[in-house]
Amino acid sequence: MLPVEKTDVQALLIMDHIKTIATLLCLLLLAACEVSGPILPTDARTPEGGAEQLVVAEELGTESQLLRNYPAQIAVLLPFSSLQQPEAATIRDGFIASHLTSSATTPDGTAPTLKFYDTTLIGPQESYLRAQIDGADFIVGPLLKYELEEIIGNAGLIPTLALNSFDSGQSAPPNFYQFALAPEDETREIARRAVANGTLNAVALVQNSDWGLRLLGSFRTEFETLGGQLLQFRSYDSDSQDFSLAITTLLNIQSSNQRRQRLAANLGVSLEFEPRRRQDIDVIFVATDAGTGRLLVPQLRFHYAGDIPTYATSAVYESYASDSDLNGVLFPDTPWVLSGDDTSSQLKASLETYWPQRTAPPWARLYGLGFDAYRLIPLLHNRLEKFSSITALSGELSLGNDGRIRRQLPFAQFRNGRPLVIDAEAPRDRSIEVVSDLETEKSTELAMLR
Repeated sequence: MLPVEKTDVQALLIMDHIKTIATLLCLLLLAACEVSGPILPTDARTPEGGAEQLVVAEELGTESQLLRNYPAQIAVLLPFSSLQQPEAATIRDGFIASHLTSSATTPDGTAPTLKFYDTTLIGPQESYLRAQIDGADFIVGPLLKYELEEIIGNAGLIPTLALNSFDSGQSAPPNFYQFALAPEDETREIARRAVANGTLNAVALVQNSDWGLRLLGSFRTEFETLGGQLLQFRSYDSDSQDFSLAITTLLNIQSSNQRRQRLAANLGVSLEFEPRRRQDIDVIFVATDAGTGRLLVPQLRFHYAGDIPTYATSAVYESYASDSDLNGVLFPDTPWVLSGDDTSSQLKASLETYWPQRTAPPWARLYGLGFDAYRLIPLLHNRLEKFSSITALSGELSLGNDGRIRRQLPFAQFRNGRPLVIDAEAPRDRSIEVVSDLETEKSTELAMLR
């Protein structure tokens, strides 16, 4: 690959993102952040007198000052020129907003410097090496799985927080951390909540894809490790609109119909009959997105499964618009999407005003990912491996022994077409879910990359 001058990269990034950065400045000004000077994606600095942190870190056994002790230079690697440019820009904006609204300083008392690299323009390996040559003390990114695979051979020297994760079982070198909006985190949360509720016999209905089977595997492993039993599962094609065969087979309704037919034939008369589903199911797990869920969930109710607790991942929630077809479905999601304190609510209001196209749940999750990635840097850079957790936009975050950032998430349930937050403590009575009010806003429906 021909060498790419940093000034060329900077110029391209500035031209490509000047409108977005100008909007970000307006957003932050309205959010009561005292910002002065230009905001450039290649060298963003926090002026003196920055606003207080939006995310409160709760950390055991260490001085709170360490949470604000940042490395001098931070490199961010994102695919700005790829098909994932909107996702990359959303993560970048969350990262910069977190930087500008924090009181972070380096050991010498100055604000940390941010340098952004386009992994599509100059390649992930070149970006990673260039960041190190340019003097990065900490690297955030890359974003895409194949980019992680390309840089892993050069990783380990500079502390790195990747914004995705390797497949299970693949080890990472020291100083290499993984922070992703992994749906496997959500399936493990679902399994834990189901077991805590005493619902130990499950069936699953999953999309016939790598995504669906991956979620089935993570749910089953966690559920059975905790003492539950996956009785049966069925897969469905995502382009289908009729899921009756998979559902009736899963619920054993076909056998009930067959018994009726045999009895009617033996008696020689027609019989008044209502099919009966199997009675040993305590909980249902469905791996579905919102579009398919709107068709699948009503069909579960039609086939006599409406009284069984039914869980899905956050992929089922993609728009703030009312969605009564999903009534009854429980799902985990980030605190940033489901609720929030007064400060984060103000930030949401500013985003709604200036970026209405980026306030739908899928985009909000990515914004929160960027925001929280910045907050994690001092904990990882200062090697605070004993920290318990931090309360963040993406959930309650903790560091695993494998270098992965784990997320603990709140739950919501669709009621009257809208998700209502369920109390954090899993209720023991499976027939009762205590809910609290949740503010909802309309926004554009957007699809999220899995």
